[in-house]
Amino acid sequence: MRRNGIWSHWSGRVIVAILATAFCAGVGVTVAGAARSVPWSRSSPGAAAQSEGLAAQRAALAAALSVNPKPGATDVALDKSVVVVAGAGRLTAVRVTNGSGVPVAGTFAAPGKWWQSNGLLAPGNLYRVAATVQGPSGVKTTSRSTFRSLTPFASVAASVFPGEGMTVGVAQPIVIRFDHYVDDGAARAAVLRHFVITESRPVRGGWNWFSANELHFRPEKFWPTGEKITVAADLQGWNAGNGMWGDGRVLTHFTIGHAHVALANLATDQMTVIDNGRVVATYPFSGGRTLYPTMNGVHIVLDRESVVHMVSSTNGIPVNSPDGYDELVYSDVHITDSGEYVHAAPWSVGSQGHTNVSHGCVNLSPADALRFFAFSRVGDVVAVVGGPRPPARGDHGVMDWETPWPNWTPAAVHGVAPPRSSTLTVRAPRSPGAHRFARA
Repeated sequence: MRRNGIWSHWSGRVIVAILATAFCAGVGVTVAGAARSVPWSRSSPGAAAQSEGLAAQRAALAAALSVNPKPGATDVALDKSVVVVAGAGRLTAVRVTNGSGVPVAGTFAAPGKWWQSNGLLAPGNLYRVAATVQGPSGVKTTSRSTFRSLTPFASVAASVFPGEGMTVGVAQPIVIRFDHYVDDGAARAAVLRHFVITESRPVRGGWNWFSANELHFRPEKFWPTGEKITVAADLQGWNAGNGMWGDGRVLTHFTIGHAHVALANLATDQMTVIDNGRVVATYPFSGGRTLYPTMNGVHIVLDRESVVHMVSSTNGIPVNSPDGYDELVYSDVHITDSGEYVHAAPWSVGSQGHTNVSHGCVNLSPADALRFFAFSRVGDVVAVVGGPRPPARGDHGVMDWETPWPNWTPAAVHGVAPPRSSTLTVRAPRSPGAHRFARA
């Protein structure tokens, strides 16, 4: 009986306490169910509906969000921009990171509606995109996705000539050589936008592809004397076609020297030498004989060498044949891929000025050849006229100035040179076409 009395005494107090708490909260409960009841905030139909409404709003915001590249995309082009667009609500945050966790820079445009990345994608990277959008009621949701950029089949780099700091003649083209063949027409057109040509006195210029890996730029007419030229290129993001993408940068500065023009007339065997419009010398010479005529056309000086070992077998003439030769030849100014030079020829002095007896070269006396050698530089003009042999359009000696101007693609030329940058790589190959063959 004592035990029952004690229970009744304490249980009464517990019930009173529960009832007091419930009534203070504004919820009506019964004594029987008070100990087992779940709080209203977890069980109320209104709360459940509110939760479902928020979830529906978040789902609608996420469904209206557009992310490009599409989630899960693979082999995404390296020049592809990441674009996030809020179809409903507004964007409050976008974060894109590469495989190393480095953020990708981007810009919000049409505030709150869309975001776009700046720059290029790195090859073979997994990118993560997190975009947060907020609805009119303040509800937010974050959408997450990934995509993977492509891995190029090969990277294409380029070199440029003239090299850094050179002074060249008025006819010298800019020669771009790629380390892979570029066969795709769209890729050839696109790469022109990656090169910037700047000139101290801008003149009209154009581009021409002479092979699948060689691109030239030249002015419509010869360069002005004293012109300062900069060639800069960033090949990152260039789709070179066939699974290849551009790689690397080039930068070179060069200057145009005095206007040196030599006119060699095969009909008169006289070569007139002009410096900045003024005749400075006239040399008698002997050109190519009937069997080996010197090539006509506007040539450029490809390079110069004090001595060249000329062997007739390099041109298909046996050394031990009547027309064969094996000589060390001096004061050599190289003007064609096929081995034609202006050079010293003491063996033909008696014919110089009246008879063409050479194997295609322009033969001068040793004294005249030495003077012409000292006068000449890469890119100077040597125009040959009066002979029967037409220019070979594939020869570096004549290809640029014997290709008609309408065949050249007009180029954008800038008048303010970009600043020098130590981060750019300068590549300066030897003059194109040098040292292939040599004729006496």
